[in-house]
Amino acid sequence: MFAETFRATWRTLAAQKRYTLLNLAGLALGIAVFLTMALIVRYETSYDSSVPNVSHLYAVDEAFRPAGHAPADSDFISFVPFPFLKQDFPEISSAIRVLQETLVVRGGTILAQEKVTMTDPEFFSVFALPLLAGDRATALDGPGKVVISADMARKYFGTEQALGKRLRIDNGQTDAIVTGILAPQPPNQTMKFDLIEVIPTNWLSRYAFTNWGSLWGTIWLRIDDPRAVPRIRAGLAHYPYTHPGNWTKALLEEMFGTGGLDLLPLKDFHFHAAAIGEGGNSRALIRILGLIGLAGLATAIINYVNLATARSALRAREVAVRKVLGATRPRLIAQFMSEAYLMVVIAAALGTALTELALRWVNLWGGWSLSMDWGFVLSVDTLVVLGAGTLAGFYPALVISGFRPAAVLAAGKTPAGGRIESGLRSLLVVLQFSFAMTLAICSLVMGLQAHHVRTLDRGMTQDGLIVIRALDDSSLLNHQRDIMTRLAQVPGVRIATRSDIYPYNAVNNEDWLRVGHPEKHSMNWGRATEGYFDAIGVHLLAGRFFDPHHGQDYPTDPFTAGNGTSVILTRLAAERFGFASPQEAIGKDIQEAGAPQTYRVVGVIDDIRIHSASAPMKPLLFTGASGSFSYVGGLIRYSGASTQVEMDRLAKAWAEVAPNVAFSAQTASSLFANDYRQDESHGTLFAIGSAVAIGIACLGLYGLSAFNVSRRRQEIGIRKVLGARTRDVLWLLLIQFLRPVALASLIAWPVAWGLMRVWLSSFDDRISLTPLPFIAVTAVALAIAVLTVIAQTRRIATLPPAIALHHVR
Repeated sequence: MFAETFRATWRTLAAQKRYTLLNLAGLALGIAVFLTMALIVRYETSYDSSVPNVSHLYAVDEAFRPAGHAPADSDFISFVPFPFLKQDFPEISSAIRVLQETLVVRGGTILAQEKVTMTDPEFFSVFALPLLAGDRATALDGPGKVVISADMARKYFGTEQALGKRLRIDNGQTDAIVTGILAPQPPNQTMKFDLIEVIPTNWLSRYAFTNWGSLWGTIWLRIDDPRAVPRIRAGLAHYPYTHPGNWTKALLEEMFGTGGLDLLPLKDFHFHAAAIGEGGNSRALIRILGLIGLAGLATAIINYVNLATARSALRAREVAVRKVLGATRPRLIAQFMSEAYLMVVIAAALGTALTELALRWVNLWGGWSLSMDWGFVLSVDTLVVLGAGTLAGFYPALVISGFRPAAVLAAGKTPAGGRIESGLRSLLVVLQFSFAMTLAICSLVMGLQAHHVRTLDRGMTQDGLIVIRALDDSSLLNHQRDIMTRLAQVPGVRIATRSDIYPYNAVNNEDWLRVGHPEKHSMNWGRATEGYFDAIGVHLLAGRFFDPHHGQDYPTDPFTAGNGTSVILTRLAAERFGFASPQEAIGKDIQEAGAPQTYRVVGVIDDIRIHSASAPMKPLLFTGASGSFSYVGGLIRYSGASTQVEMDRLAKAWAEVAPNVAFSAQTASSLFANDYRQDESHGTLFAIGSAVAIGIACLGLYGLSAFNVSRRRQEIGIRKVLGARTRDVLWLLLIQFLRPVALASLIAWPVAWGLMRVWLSSFDDRISLTPLPFIAVTAVALAIAVLTVIAQTRRIATLPPAIALHHVR
């Protein structure tokens, strides 16, 4: 029986080539979209699942709730509470500090900057990562030892055995022996470890270890008993006040307010960055991508149901004859269901192949490292075949097998189906296009916002500006001026200057106030050497720039130079201080809260957006400086040469004056590109999803139009006999297929508007949500629908009445 049913199914599909190809194309595309999104969702939701004991690992999180300020959270915290945690909470099995710094590493002849993880000897009792070589119990039991990844072992030692070899870290300040080789780590692991060493003793006196105000690294805890977590969280809620260190209660209240510390599970760590506005993919985005996958598959299933029920009338005589010859309804249902299953099996194979071909581009656009995990893929394919085959085949099988032989064989024409079936098909087409148009509108808005961010006036000139981050190496602290003097001599360099305010550099944040006014204002402040404002190309609103001929403009240390030291404010900073205009701020004195020294405002410049467009504009305050300072970047304004040529020139000059520090530089444009690249990638994915969804919907529309046009052949002939013109008939047919698309826009517009309104609200600088994207997408959808059905409708509309009435099916 099964073989006979299969043969009959195969013959039917082979005999209806156009119908079969339309269904296969729609189902294959729908399955490819679903499978791709399933791989993305699995990748994102399985972050850190490979880390041993992941459910027992927690990061300590700082929660800031100061009065008069918006709540904020940070997983980068001060290390002040670390010594007390295990004393106060014996349920904590292990606790470690982790900080990651970019340091110069030398191994053999290789010199490079690497992200070095510094931690406590108990590291492997928290992160029990597997080793390819070495012993976890002793690999980090003291200073002078380093555990490296397999990639680092190959980079520095090639094919030689790395265990026992030496690496010089932090420009030779640490001479470490390789005591362990980490096993390869999966790409979806939040904490990536390439070089791990114990925190050097001389680092323990740094600010982050003694002061609550320095947020530098993370504290990780292993808590084996989950029942202890609520008690520990309750105890951490006001922990800064119970262990203030050298901070007064007033300072703690100013920083934390009613906040304190909290626990963040490692399994939630990946999505935490997006939740606190630090970038990355959010849970909401992953849910949306999952819904897109489901909707893409649903669209393909709708296509199958629509085409199958629309063509059911054409199979009515077949069903009637087979029933007369003894076929039962269950037998007929089995055949029609087998057609659906066979169609979905073939489509699943095609969809899987399409997914594998598309993964390279999906990884490129989305920043993922997806691969075809065949165990997972085949499991999904099996569920899709069973689920989609049943959903796609059951209703058509029920409808087609229900025809009565006497009614069908006695009729002069095949049954056309009732209004309910016709209305249902129209409703399904509306749902298809509403989903596709919603995606298209969202992708267009995301593209427009990404373009807006790319072309955003950040208050500075990006082109022709190079940022040298390598200047911040601790070994160069006393050589910064000499290095910049040498770089200024490089051909093509117009200005060589230094500052700790440059694209995406975290600047200092302190409370400042106007002299004579008690109100405190949170300001980002930084230092700048001669030529800085000319180098970045800012616009002066009032006053003047720093000038070396003014004694108070470029002190060696602006914080010990005495009263009257010059400062320059941005427009927003001047407004925060309460100045009615930039001009009013000139000559006024300000001071850091709690400090006696006063500073005099000599200039106000336009606002500079050095961080993401998602983050609020920051008020900036600049002091001049001629000495060396930390967290510094070198800024080079160049012209007359290509970027690569200038980079090569700078690297050569750098090697002369700083041979022990690897040259590291980027253009300002490339740094700012991170601000919009992810949104562009997501917009591209949405655009592709919408294109596929519209394509699937158009395949169904094409099939429905072919069927409906053929069924209205007699009607068209009669209308033309009664005097209807060709364009009247053409418009009549087109409006039938355009009506569902127009109705779909009534659903898509409010849904897309709501989604994009929420999404755009996450940007401080954003486009206005105008009707243009909605109108454009609707117009394109209508045009595509017309192009899809125009050939068939025009062919039947131009038939002479005699031919149209010659044969009625």
